[in-house]
Amino acid sequence: MTSPRALGDGDYDVVIIGGGIAGAGAARDLALRGVSVALVEKGDFASATTAQSSKLIHGGLRYLELFDFGLVRESLRERETLGRLAPHLVRPLPFLVPIYRDSSRSLIKVRIGLALYDWLTPGKHRERYRVLRPVDTLSLEPAIRAEDLRGAGYYFDDLLVFPERLCLENVLSACRRGGRAFNYAQVEEVVRDRRGAVAGVKVRDLLTGRAHTLGARVVVNATGPWVDELRALAGVSERGPRILRRTKGIHCLLPRLTDHAIYHTTSDDRMIFVIPWREFSLIGSTDTDFEGDLDRLWATGDEVRYLLGEVQKVLPDPRAAFERVVYTYAGVRPLSYEEGKRESDVSRAHKVVAEAGGRFLSITGTKLTCFRSLAAELADQVARALGRRAPGRTDRLTLDGADAEAGSVEARTWLDVSAEIASSGLSRETLETLVTTYGRASGRVIDLAGKVAGGTEPLCPSNPDIVAQLHAAVQDEMAVSLQDFLLRRTGIGTSGCQGADCAEAIGRRMGQLLGWTARRRQAELDAYHAYVARSHKFKT
Repeated sequence: MTSPRALGDGDYDVVIIGGGIAGAGAARDLALRGVSVALVEKGDFASATTAQSSKLIHGGLRYLELFDFGLVRESLRERETLGRLAPHLVRPLPFLVPIYRDSSRSLIKVRIGLALYDWLTPGKHRERYRVLRPVDTLSLEPAIRAEDLRGAGYYFDDLLVFPERLCLENVLSACRRGGRAFNYAQVEEVVRDRRGAVAGVKVRDLLTGRAHTLGARVVVNATGPWVDELRALAGVSERGPRILRRTKGIHCLLPRLTDHAIYHTTSDDRMIFVIPWREFSLIGSTDTDFEGDLDRLWATGDEVRYLLGEVQKVLPDPRAAFERVVYTYAGVRPLSYEEGKRESDVSRAHKVVAEAGGRFLSITGTKLTCFRSLAAELADQVARALGRRAPGRTDRLTLDGADAEAGSVEARTWLDVSAEIASSGLSRETLETLVTTYGRASGRVIDLAGKVAGGTEPLCPSNPDIVAQLHAAVQDEMAVSLQDFLLRRTGIGTSGCQGADCAEAIGRRMGQLLGWTARRRQAELDAYHAYVARSHKFKT
């Protein structure tokens, strides 16, 4: 496995800038085609927009109202594909769409929309949609407001339990197939040759301070909300100075309110989800234009109050209250720029924008659900530019640490706690956590638990994660900071405790593995606590 400290000068067919789900997916697709590729990310993989998503793999029911049937069909196809590729991370999730006397949509309109949704879904392996009477709706979810309830639509989409792990699985798969990946590596310059053509990038290793040059025949700009900034740095403006529209979305975590996801249309015709995720109800999202500092981003009190006010119209639960919010997070969507449209009506369809003679490709409009099809489209374009004819294979090979043919994977592998695994002495909760985190690669972590000192010991009194996971993250998963491990290699930092009762102890262990000084260890703790504080800043 590659390490950030292995960063050095080199020549590649393609350099991808940006280690979110779009860049990671593209790196995997290209590596599987035998293209030499390097992925560079100025922070950690999945540390920006990918981590701040609504954690859904969905077709986009709302897009039917915008007549974006192509995007819905693509999204539904990709939803089914990801369920096969990463069954440990992607789970079916039932949705209810409550309709009231004063709702902007009628039950007939919901029935037509769900029928189209069902018709566009490939395979038809799922339970079909239904339109429920009020009594049946309330029997499924008693918490829903009964007054003036006309009924509800009932359908399935998917929950993505851990978006950060899905992104990392793409990165690790790319590395297993010969790609290189470097986190904490910031692009300072897009290099041009003597004829003025794009020829690579100059990258600063933020861990060592050294600069390196990575030559490339094609440079891919997968920087998400920073796309236009990188185009400006590269001196690329054939499509104008702006190809991106940035919109801010915030989410807040409440105690679990429902067992089903709730899809609610607001009074100003926006969509809000109430999603059962872990021990929480995840509420989101807002959708407002954002032109501020991308590195100073958090949910405001007004944004949280807006979400809660809308949720209370459907779920009059006293726990859906400002003072019961456990924490919040905020992100920025990198939508394609479309003049004159309001934020929520801008298409989520991706685009690959070619400039500089086809040697500089920028990605806009990324939708988490469609990252794989986006990567395939981009890789096809790159392959043509390089004169290659290698077909894509990402729709067949699993994203669970095995790169195996997807047909050989049994869905819900976490339920299969075999006698061999049970003999490890780990609790069922820990075993299920390991399998839902690592997929079929969980066996390697379980094996490591029996080899390293204290490998089976819990890391946190509030979570089932174990010491072996820390060793695996440092040795095999390019974790170099405390935030990497707590937020993106495990779910400790996004649990109810947010790592408050274990961050210091984990920091000591991680420091021993990575040779941190006492000063570096304290800096890591300070940075992590500052991150947690931002998730509570809405209170002030």
